[in-house]
Amino acid sequence: MSNIQFGEIPDIKEGQKFSSRKDLVDAGLHRSIQHGIDGNGTEGVAAIVVSGGYEDDLDWGDEIIYTGHGGNDPASKKQIANQSWDAHGNKGLLVSKNRDLPVRVIRGTSNESAFSPKSGYTYSGLYKVVDAWDKIGKSGYTVCLFRLKKIYTLNDEDSSVQVGTLVLLEPTDKESKWFSIGVDAPKAQKLSQESAFAKHLLDKNPGDIIAFGIGFKVLEVKKFLS
Repeated sequence: MSNIQFGEIPDIKEGQKFSSRKDLVDAGLHRSIQHGIDGNGTEGVAAIVVSGGYEDDLDWGDEIIYTGHGGNDPASKKQIANQSWDAHGNKGLLVSKNRDLPVRVIRGTSNESAFSPKSGYTYSGLYKVVDAWDKIGKSGYTVCLFRLKKIYTLNDEDSSVQVGTLVLLEPTDKESKWFSIGVDAPKAQKLSQESAFAKHLLDKNPGDIIAFGIGFKVLEVKKFLS
């Protein structure tokens, strides 16, 4: 097995800046000075660099359309050949999608995206691959595309239940269940923010006990990403 490391890197904070690809490697965020995709077709992808190197890329901040690798002319940033799903990076991103693995996103300097740094590189946090498809790109060649959405986490200073969050509750003597406060979220029971139950939940933190009905324990809180 390789030494690939998924998820957050200790002591590296979202928004932290780096001056070069070597600095990214030294920090453990990415293992390659040249390649944009850090991973393989067996274990998945741990990190990607988004730097406007492919003309079919789109960056909307919390959502990214990322072009896989292969067939690109670095000088013109245009496709000159078809991409393949057999390429290790593209196959690795499919593995990450199927296994719901977190992907570290690093943004490099790009004139096309308002979310890119003016110089160097910025660590932009964890994303997940939610979709993958291929199409004929702008230059007339097949490209492999991946949709990534940001994984929002709440830090210790902001971990309470609020409107717009998801909360995992454990009822007394029953299995835990996800609830959403004022938002429609898949696989979660929506609570109106005006309901008595929701008002009992607001401002509670993981570990708190809710004295409502049969009683509930707050297990986890996270921001909803639509």
